[in-house]
Amino acid sequence: MPIAHLRRIVRIAGFCFLIPAAFSLAAQTNDALSLNEQGVEAAAHSDYPQAARLYREAIRIWRDLGPAYEAHTATSLFNLGSVLCNAGNSAEAVRVLEEALQLHQHSLGPAHLRTVRNLGLLGQAYVQSGDTARADATLAEGLALARKLYPNDLVTGQILLALSLSRRVQNKFDEALQFGEEGLAATLQAAGELTSDAALAYENVGTLHRLAGHPWRAIPLLRKARFLCERTLGPASPALASLLSQEGLALLDDGKVALAEQQLSQAVDSLAALGPSGEYRLATAKSNLAILRLHQRKLADAERLLLDALAIEERLPSRPVFETVSTLETLAQLRKVQRRHAESVQLIARAAAIQSRR
Repeated sequence: MPIAHLRRIVRIAGFCFLIPAAFSLAAQTNDALSLNEQGVEAAAHSDYPQAARLYREAIRIWRDLGPAYEAHTATSLFNLGSVLCNAGNSAEAVRVLEEALQLHQHSLGPAHLRTVRNLGLLGQAYVQSGDTARADATLAEGLALARKLYPNDLVTGQILLALSLSRRVQNKFDEALQFGEEGLAATLQAAGELTSDAALAYENVGTLHRLAGHPWRAIPLLRKARFLCERTLGPASPALASLLSQEGLALLDDGKVALAEQQLSQAVDSLAALGPSGEYRLATAKSNLAILRLHQRKLADAERLLLDALAIEERLPSRPVFETVSTLETLAQLRKVQRRHAESVQLIARAAAIQSRR
């Protein structure tokens, strides 16, 4: 019998062959590794639905291979959690990253670099889901390990920036800015200037200055972030369009209405063209453009944009808590301008109810 044919046979006349089993194991391992790498490539091009599909298939194979492959399963789960966060599906991201953390802790130990990175991303997912109490506890645990064991690694900057985001959504802007500035410095030290991580760090600090009422400080930081994002992620990145939207709001706060309109409109158009990969960010971009329209007293346009944003947020797999609250509050402001005071009060109450359930 030809050897090539022999390797394809698992059982003949009741006898088991070790060569086929080893061959099958190697093939499954290679398939799972390939699927994970393809998922990384899809995620790098912001194709989050495709990346999630590939990671799920890799995870299925790793699970089938058993406990000996726990660390591999954890890695693919971690990668899946990352794209779910980027797609706005924070509820599933939390579940996936919690399982990944358990597997990382069991297979690699609580102090391993991958485990610490998992703590950081899980903390970020908790922030996105609105659970800031669990976020702060998880991120504090991760930061203590990162400072002690990996002070010069990118993970330290990432956890600091996640803590900054958590403080931001809690309206603790002084603490948020402190964590943000430290996170930016740590990120630049670990990853360098021309990286997507640096772009996100600049965006974080720039947005904080905008929210604190310092548009003249926010604008150069957001422009820096936009330049780096375009260089590292490309012109079709959803993150780039989101940066355009944030910069547009800063320009509006600085009284540069024409430039603000250009940036905010371009952000909406860019994200709308991306389809499902940009939908989560599109809702925020539409809500931001509505703020400009309200400023311009173009109330019909503002209403259309806000209702569109709200519809997107409500059909996402898990509602983005703080984005939805912001949309509802802006819509309440519009209703007040329209002298529809009862509706305004109802919208404020609805936003408060969402926040109380976080």
